[in-house]
Amino acid sequence: MEDHRSKEFVFVPFCLFAQSYQAEGIVKYEWSSSIRPIIELLMDYNINMIQMPCSEASFHNSLIRKPKGILKYDTEEFNEHCTSLANHTLKEIEQLLQNGYKVKAILGIEQSPSCCVNYIYTNKGTEKRKGLYMEKLYDKVKEYQIPFIGINRKNIKKALHQLEEVLQEGNKHENIKV
Repeated sequence: MEDHRSKEFVFVPFCLFAQSYQAEGIVKYEWSSSIRPIIELLMDYNINMIQMPCSEASFHNSLIRKPKGILKYDTEEFNEHCTSLANHTLKEIEQLLQNGYKVKAILGIEQSPSCCVNYIYTNKGTEKRKGLYMEKLYDKVKEYQIPFIGINRKNIKKALHQLEEVLQEGNKHENIKV
Protein backbone atom coordinates (compact mmCIF):
# COMPACT_ATOMS: atom_id res chain seq x y z
CA MET A 1 0.00 0.00 0.00
CA GLU A 2 1.46 3.36 -1.05
CA ASP A 3 1.76 6.11 1.56
CA HIS A 4 0.71 9.54 0.24
CA ARG A 5 1.31 11.62 3.34
CA SER A 6 3.20 14.85 2.95
CA LYS A 7 6.75 14.96 4.27
CA GLU A 8 6.88 18.76 4.45
CA PHE A 9 5.97 20.90 7.44
CA VAL A 10 5.39 24.53 8.35
CA PHE A 11 5.25 25.67 11.96
CA VAL A 12 2.54 28.27 12.59
CA PRO A 13 1.63 30.50 15.53
CA PHE A 14 -1.16 29.06 17.64
CA CYS A 15 -3.40 32.07 16.93
CA LEU A 16 -3.23 31.47 13.17
CA PHE A 17 -5.96 28.84 13.66
CA ALA A 18 -7.40 30.12 16.92
CA GLN A 19 -7.85 33.90 17.02
CA SER A 20 -9.33 33.58 20.50
CA TYR A 21 -5.76 33.10 21.70
CA GLN A 22 -4.94 36.70 20.81
CA ALA A 23 -5.23 39.39 23.47
CA GLU A 24 -8.62 41.05 23.81
CA GLY A 25 -9.46 43.78 21.32
CA ILE A 26 -6.69 43.18 18.78
CA VAL A 27 -8.55 41.02 16.26
CA LYS A 28 -9.45 43.70 13.74
CA TYR A 29 -9.66 41.55 10.62
CA GLU A 30 -11.94 38.68 9.82
CA TRP A 31 -10.22 35.32 9.79
CA SER A 32 -11.39 34.67 6.24
CA SER A 33 -9.72 37.74 4.78
CA SER A 34 -6.55 37.88 6.84
CA ILE A 35 -5.54 34.26 7.35
CA ARG A 36 -7.50 32.03 4.99
CA PRO A 37 -5.20 32.68 1.99
CA ILE A 38 -2.18 31.50 4.03
CA ILE A 39 -3.93 28.30 5.09
CA GLU A 40 -5.25 27.66 1.59
CA LEU A 41 -1.75 28.09 0.14
CA LEU A 42 -0.35 25.57 2.61
CA MET A 43 -3.17 23.16 1.76
CA ASP A 44 -2.58 23.66 -1.99
CA TYR A 45 1.03 22.54 -1.49
CA ASN A 46 -0.02 19.64 0.77
CA ILE A 47 1.96 21.01 3.71
CA ASN A 48 1.54 19.70 7.25
CA MET A 49 0.90 22.53 9.70
CA ILE A 50 2.08 22.33 13.30
CA GLN A 51 0.83 24.89 15.80
CA MET A 52 3.51 26.31 18.03
CA PRO A 53 2.48 27.00 21.64
CA CYS A 54 1.08 30.42 22.52
CA SER A 55 3.67 31.81 24.89
CA GLU A 56 1.42 34.60 26.17
CA ALA A 57 -1.70 32.52 26.88
CA SER A 58 0.33 29.73 28.47
CA PHE A 59 2.30 32.20 30.60
CA HIS A 60 -0.90 33.80 31.91
CA ASN A 61 -2.70 30.45 32.00
CA SER A 62 -5.66 32.22 30.41
CA LEU A 63 -7.04 33.21 27.03
CA ILE A 64 -8.50 36.37 28.50
CA ARG A 65 -5.84 39.03 28.80
CA LYS A 66 -5.32 42.65 27.87
CA PRO A 67 -2.82 43.54 25.16
CA LYS A 68 0.68 44.25 26.45
CA GLY A 69 3.67 45.66 24.67
CA ILE A 70 7.03 43.98 24.46
CA LEU A 71 8.40 46.04 27.35
CA LYS A 72 5.78 44.56 29.69
CA TYR A 73 6.62 41.02 28.56
CA ASP A 74 10.39 41.42 28.53
CA THR A 75 10.88 40.02 32.04
CA GLU A 76 13.16 37.28 33.29
CA GLU A 77 10.17 34.99 33.98
CA PHE A 78 8.58 35.46 30.56
CA ASN A 79 11.91 35.04 28.75
CA GLU A 80 12.54 31.78 30.64
CA HIS A 81 9.03 30.65 29.64
CA CYS A 82 9.76 31.48 25.97
CA THR A 83 13.09 29.62 26.14
CA SER A 84 11.33 26.54 27.51
CA LEU A 85 8.72 26.66 24.73
CA ALA A 86 11.41 27.21 22.09
CA ASN A 87 13.28 24.15 23.40
CA HIS A 88 10.09 22.10 22.98
CA THR A 89 9.62 23.35 19.40
CA LEU A 90 13.30 22.64 18.67
CA LYS A 91 12.81 19.02 19.78
CA GLU A 92 9.81 18.69 17.45
CA ILE A 93 11.82 20.09 14.54
CA GLU A 94 14.78 17.81 15.23
CA GLN A 95 12.51 14.79 15.45
CA LEU A 96 11.00 15.63 12.06
CA LEU A 97 14.42 16.09 10.48
CA GLN A 98 15.77 12.87 12.00
CA ASN A 99 12.86 11.02 10.39
CA GLY A 100 13.54 12.41 6.91
CA TYR A 101 10.92 15.16 6.86
CA LYS A 102 11.50 18.80 5.84
CA VAL A 103 10.56 21.94 7.70
CA LYS A 104 9.82 24.48 4.99
CA ALA A 105 9.19 27.57 7.13
CA ILE A 106 8.25 29.01 10.49
CA LEU A 107 5.50 31.63 10.43
CA GLY A 108 5.03 34.45 12.89
CA ILE A 109 2.51 37.25 13.41
CA GLU A 110 3.94 40.73 13.00
CA GLN A 111 3.43 43.21 15.85
CA SER A 112 3.12 40.38 18.39
CA PRO A 113 5.45 40.91 21.37
CA SER A 114 6.10 37.16 21.29
CA CYS A 115 5.71 35.97 17.72
CA CYS A 116 6.71 38.80 15.40
CA VAL A 117 9.45 37.99 12.92
CA ASN A 118 10.43 41.42 11.60
CA TYR A 119 8.50 44.36 13.08
CA ILE A 120 6.90 45.30 16.35
CA TYR A 121 5.16 48.46 17.42
CA THR A 122 6.49 49.97 20.64
CA ASN A 123 5.80 53.22 22.46
CA LYS A 124 8.73 54.59 20.43
CA GLY A 125 7.15 53.55 17.11
CA THR A 126 7.85 50.54 14.91
CA GLU A 127 11.09 48.68 15.58
CA LYS A 128 12.75 46.01 13.47
CA ARG A 129 13.18 43.03 15.77
CA LYS A 130 11.85 39.59 16.57
CA GLY A 131 9.34 38.91 19.31
CA LEU A 132 10.58 37.30 22.51
CA TYR A 133 9.51 33.73 21.64
CA MET A 134 10.63 34.01 17.99
CA GLU A 135 13.99 35.40 19.10
CA LYS A 136 14.63 32.34 21.27
CA LEU A 137 13.36 29.94 18.62
CA TYR A 138 15.43 31.55 15.88
CA ASP A 139 18.60 31.24 17.95
CA LYS A 140 17.89 27.54 18.54
CA VAL A 141 17.09 26.58 14.92
CA LYS A 142 19.29 28.92 12.85
CA GLU A 143 21.69 26.09 11.96
CA TYR A 144 18.82 24.38 10.11
CA GLN A 145 18.36 27.38 7.79
CA ILE A 146 14.59 27.39 8.12
CA PRO A 147 13.05 30.57 6.71
CA PHE A 148 11.04 32.69 9.17
CA ILE A 149 8.14 34.57 7.57
CA GLY A 150 6.16 37.29 9.34
CA ILE A 151 2.45 37.68 8.58
CA ASN A 152 1.13 41.22 8.68
CA ARG A 153 -2.62 40.79 9.20
CA LYS A 154 -3.36 44.22 7.66
CA ASN A 155 -1.76 43.17 4.39
CA ILE A 156 -0.79 39.54 3.99
CA LYS A 157 0.32 39.82 0.36
CA LYS A 158 4.04 40.07 1.18
CA ALA A 159 3.94 37.05 3.50
CA LEU A 160 1.85 35.10 1.00
CA HIS A 161 4.39 35.84 -1.74
CA GLN A 162 7.36 34.91 0.49
CA LEU A 163 5.69 31.69 1.59
CA GLU A 164 4.84 30.68 -1.96
CA GLU A 165 8.45 31.28 -3.03
CA VAL A 166 9.69 29.04 -0.22
CA LEU A 167 7.18 26.32 -1.07
CA GLN A 168 8.06 26.45 -4.78
CA GLU A 169 11.79 26.15 -4.13
CA GLY A 170 11.47 22.44 -3.63
CA ASN A 171 14.60 21.12 -2.00
CA LYS A 172 16.67 24.28 -2.38
CA HIS A 173 16.34 25.04 1.36
CA GLU A 174 16.86 21.46 2.44
CA ASN A 175 17.34 21.41 6.20
CA ILE A 176 20.70 20.38 7.56
CA LYS A 177 20.39 16.95 9.16
CA VAL A 178 20.98 16.55 12.87
